[in-house]
Amino acid sequence: MVPRPLAERLALTPTRSQGVVIAGGQREVWPIAEVHLTLDGQATTTPCFIAPAGPPLLGAVALESLFLAVDPVAKRLIPVDGFVG
Repeated sequence: MVPRPLAERLALTPTRSQGVVIAGGQREVWPIAEVHLTLDGQATTTPCFIAPAGPPLLGAVALESLFLAVDPVAKRLIPVDGFVG
């Protein structure tokens, strides 16, 4: 998820919109753009919500696409194997 001002600076082009439920149960419709991202030499393309405001967030789909998981104890990202099944 990226806030709209950042999406505009990055020239992201929304390709569709999707309903979302935000904190407090409020429903909204946010645009989605395909984003190319690279982290530690690993690249992927992932759908990305464009939010009205707030901090950028790296979500589960992007992390899974990069074969990364969160280590909450060490507060870092760790590589993981792909899972098929």
